[in-house]
Amino acid sequence: MQLLTREELIKLQPKGLITIPKKFRQELGFEENGLVRIKKENGRLIMEPVRTLPYSVRSYTDEETKDFFKLDEEEAKELIKKKLIPSLCFG
Repeated sequence: MQLLTREELIKLQPKGLITIPKKFRQELGFEENGLVRIKKENGRLIMEPVRTLPYSVRSYTDEETKDFFKLDEEEAKELIKKKLIPSLCFG
């Protein structure tokens, strides 16, 4: 597998500002006022666009996740008893 490498020299501005060339931004999906993830890896900086959702996403605690799976298992057993789903669906 051959990696396509493109290179361009840019000037580091005061306070560490840089301008990503327009063709790179377009090809890689960087959006104006969008978020960018930057990480240092093996002496290099890696930047990638961050995709955001237009709505908020909730995080669940481990306890909430356990409760959900317990409830799901109980409901599945009930549906199997009523023969609404085959017992093969849940081991």
